Amino acid sequence: MELLALALAPGIAIMWFIYSKDRYDKEPLRALIKSFFLGMLGIVPAVIMQLAAIGLLDWLMPANGWIYFILKAFIVVALTEEACKFMMVKWYAWPRPFFNEPFDGIVYGVMVAMGFATLENIGYVMQHGWQTAILRMFLSVPAHATFGVLMGYYLGLAKFTHDRHSKQLMVRGLLLSVLFHGLFDLFLFVQADDGITQKWSSGFLFGSAILSYLVAVRLSWQAIRMHQELSRNNLQSKEKTV
Repeated sequence: MELLALALAPGIAIMWFIYSKDRYDKEPLRALIKSFFLGMLGIVPAVIMQLAAIGLLDWLMPANGWIYFILKAFIVVALTEEACKFMMVKWYAWPRPFFNEPFDGIVYGVMVAMGFATLENIGYVMQHGWQTAILRMFLSVPAHATFGVLMGYYLGLAKFTHDRHSKQLMVRGLLLSVLFHGLFDLFLFVQADDGITQKWSSGFLFGSAILSYLVAVRLSWQAIRMHQELSRNNLQSKEKTV
């Protein structure tokens, strides 16, 4: 029971934090809960695509070396997972009337991301124990949140950009989340390969993963601040027209 609580805690804490930052037009609780469970559901197609992709990758080349790990990190893992999260937000929350301000992109991006990360976290924690729970509490789960913020930032912009740039913004958000997700996983994958870590310091590789994570955190915080400002201006504009 304690392990389950540790697995659930980071996702719940992050969702509450993001919800508290939605200052001007709170989202309906039902929509938030649905988004969270849709994030969980997104693991199913992600796993199916990953199994197919890793099978193809292993058939094409030996399971070692930088090229193998780059393809595994960015295509097999990051692209499949972020695409599934993206589709859940785009299908459910994005077209709904309650998605009515730029900050909502961040809210629903994080809710879906936390559903995905929480179910993933339960599996890892129940299998590997409390040390994994603590490590993932401060790294993997918050990392998924930053990917959700970056994607959601551009989804929020796209929702209120009624021209050809809307699709470009959505693609930019997806690619940015894939970029940082892939970077974070790449250095961790490489660190676990004995052949590469003989040439590269394990500490350097882990530090590189942490650096990419910290950059994503900083960009996410900037995105939150900018969308709060946009949402505040949006609310003030509505009040002036009333």
